[in-house]
Amino acid sequence: MTIHLTPEQERRIQAVLSRGAYNSLEEVVEAALTAVEQRTVHGFAGTPAELDTLLAEGLASERLTEEEFWGSVDKQTDAHLSEHRTGSRS
Repeated sequence: MTIHLTPEQERRIQAVLSRGAYNSLEEVVEAALTAVEQRTVHGFAGTPAELDTLLAEGLASERLTEEEFWGSVDKQTDAHLSEHRTGSRS
């Protein structure tokens, strides 16, 4: 499969790589695909902005492995779902 990126997309990927968040283009693509999968999971009642915030927080923390990051996202997402279902969200 061939993917054509816009110059802006290439710049964004290079910025992510230069910050050391990922070691390769393949890791960036894998993280992006995982984020897309997370957004399409049925039952997530949060907003895209809330999910983006969770993702950004995890990516900003270089101390977490990718597995730890996604575990954290899952845990926070579950907490948001639980709060939403009980109506106790602010």
